[in-house]
Amino acid sequence: MLAMPSLRERNRRNAMRTTQRAALELFEARGFAAVTVAEIAEEAGMAASTIYRHFETKEAIVLWDEHDADLEAAFVREFSRQKPLAALRAVFTSELSDRYDQDLEFQLRRVRYIYATEEVHVAAGEMDYRDAAEITTALQLVLSPEHRHAAPIMAGAAMSALDAAFDRWQQGGGATPLGTLIGEAFDALANLDGLA
Repeated sequence: MLAMPSLRERNRRNAMRTTQRAALELFEARGFAAVTVAEIAEEAGMAASTIYRHFETKEAIVLWDEHDADLEAAFVREFSRQKPLAALRAVFTSELSDRYDQDLEFQLRRVRYIYATEEVHVAAGEMDYRDAAEITTALQLVLSPEHRHAAPIMAGAAMSALDAAFDRWQQGGGATPLGTLIGEAFDALANLDGLA
């Protein structure tokens, strides 16, 4: 069972959530480039320095997902229970699908904005690259020595499957649950040879 976040961590997440929602309203109304961090700070009711401390960049405000820390703990847990690709699928499905579907309106707006806004979409690609590198490191710890060379391939493929699921989810207006689309993307990944 995961430990409850401390009061300080809960307060930090709440401040980041407030900032993200205020920023998205401004970005949608006026455009990403036209909005300053100072304006976001004023809208969110906090200091600009606090926003920079939490996010570092404007792009990160949109990209932030408060559940990233939970994903890392879930990877550790699932890698000890099942094969690596199945573990990645299980974590993405269990840790993302319900949370995105429960907060459907906001998360759909946020993900659509990521895909529609070049600066944010480019930053998302860079974040995916870093996430794949972290997953590669985790996989190298659980794969046998003769199979460790496959870790970056597996991590990259898993991130591509996740991205394809998110793209289908946002294009479909969230009509199909994200978990279903993640499952379908990983099914396609597992059956690539049979698609030819």
